[in-house]
Amino acid sequence: MRGYLAYLRGAMMVGVVYRAGFLFIVIGNVLYMIIAYFLWRSIYGTNAVLHGLTFDQAILYVALGSTVFLLLKTYADYGMAGDIRSGAIAIFLTKPVDYQFYTLAVNLGFTSTTMISVTIPTVLLMILLRISIPLGWGLLFFPLSLALAFVINFNFDYIIGLMSFYTEAIWGMSTTKEIIIAVLSGALLPLQFFPEAVQRVLMWLPFQAIYFTPLMMVTRPDQELAVFLRMIAVQAFWLGATYALTRLVYTRAVKVLRVAGG
Repeated sequence: MRGYLAYLRGAMMVGVVYRAGFLFIVIGNVLYMIIAYFLWRSIYGTNAVLHGLTFDQAILYVALGSTVFLLLKTYADYGMAGDIRSGAIAIFLTKPVDYQFYTLAVNLGFTSTTMISVTIPTVLLMILLRISIPLGWGLLFFPLSLALAFVINFNFDYIIGLMSFYTEAIWGMSTTKEIIIAVLSGALLPLQFFPEAVQRVLMWLPFQAIYFTPLMMVTRPDQELAVFLRMIAVQAFWLGATYALTRLVYTRAVKVLRVAGG
């Protein structure tokens, strides 16, 4: 465990070095939230409620969604593809560390630096725009839900990264994965705005556990405790299922690895 913490700390130090990256992340997120605010203000118009969400709930969902999107972004698939192309993967496979846990630790380190750069500006802007957050059980479960969502999203990125064992070009697969998750997880639009039949299908898929679940814990935190316990249980199930899938894919993919370089 101590070794993985060292990788995490090292990734945090590397992330802090790129101050310009910090600045652009903050500016981009703030601009998106401002544009989203006026866009959804226009969508609601004189309507108090649309698809079961008030304007305050919808803008809170969208505003937090942009921040959560940045926090859950790992780029693990591209990092793994680089390791395989350069031959560095051979070094990790011979070390007494689990390559998946090493990759997770590194990405947690980068995410920690991103959290610092986006959390404070997001809170300040929400105060400026007078976006209120209701109190309830959901706020207590939000950090745990966000952590589970991060690992689930990482598992999908890791599986795409494992495809590099078969092919050096994963850009198409990674882009397709990003589009599918963004659309079906509620990252771009609350799932309540989809037709009811589509909503029922989406709730059976793992993607809703990445964005929709943690965002709803903040958007509607005043629901009954049993609701949030059930949501956490669903996330835990998908975390276990996706983790099992990563191990299965890894055991098959590593058998076809050919290293030329290093």
